[in-house]
Amino acid sequence: GGVRAWPPIVQPSPSVIASRDPAFLGGRGRWLITSYGSRMHTRRPPAVGREDGGLIFDEAAWPLVYVRYPSNGLNDEGLEVFLERILSYLRRREKFACLIDCRGMTMAHTANQRRRIAEWLAEPELERLSPHASAIAVLFRSALIRGALTAVNWIKPPPAPVKAFGSVADAAPWLRERFSEESIGVTASMEDLLASRQ
Repeated sequence: GGVRAWPPIVQPSPSVIASRDPAFLGGRGRWLITSYGSRMHTRRPPAVGREDGGLIFDEAAWPLVYVRYPSNGLNDEGLEVFLERILSYLRRREKFACLIDCRGMTMAHTANQRRRIAEWLAEPELERLSPHASAIAVLFRSALIRGALTAVNWIKPPPAPVKAFGSVADAAPWLRERFSEESIGVTASMEDLLASRQ
């Protein structure tokens, strides 16, 4: 028979499918993580720039990375993909910043996921590599959640500078300030990302 360009993904009980688009060749581009419960799906890689309800990593403006959380949150597999992806950025040993957009989230992490995140934050490798993260701006619609994150950061400072905002426009000046402090030039692609993700 002929060669199939995109064979079905076969898993006994798939709940997350990770699709990689052509822009990821060479280490740049987007990952799309979509939750599917127990249903089987066959997906083609998303076109560059395409978005839907999944978790998206957009590296087109590296060293500024845009991450969008899905509205229905992540299951445990999706969380592991998220954590591993962030760690992969740190392993590049290049200064970078993340803009994590959680404004569409309607479901919080489970207790087990919060415990897993705490374990991940305590890993020695993360502690060693964390200076490479110049800034992590997290977007929430709720002022209450933004205030809670600020309070937690005061009690237990994170391994990298983290600050909560309500919009990209609010986060942009702080990100530019952090890049200036780290002597990282703000490129046209970075400004385009900040302008397009309002």
